[in-house]
Amino acid sequence: MSKKTDSLKIVTANRLREGDVVYLTDSGKWSIHLNESRASRDPAAIDAMLAEAAADVAARRIVAPYAMEVSEVDGILQPLSAREIIRAAGPTVRADYRQQENDARSRAA
Repeated sequence: MSKKTDSLKIVTANRLREGDVVYLTDSGKWSIHLNESRASRDPAAIDAMLAEAAADVAARRIVAPYAMEVSEVDGILQPLSAREIIRAAGPTVRADYRQQENDARSRAA
């Protein structure tokens, strides 16, 4: 039987191509929506999620996966640290700048 920890954790990373913050879901896909993520208090389950993420790193889908602590409030997952609150809120750069950069890359290719 696995030992339980006090903290609820999910696995997060960044999508390699766009840099978006993503979260590992129950289906093994990556979502930009934190509340779609798979959460666990079981250290073995968290290790298994990190192993799943490592395969996606090897496939060059994501970078820098790690487990982060969350709390569940009324069925909604909430990040606990200031860093994760900022990451979950979305890009801190205006979307039109990002689109201009993508357009410039397309023209250069």
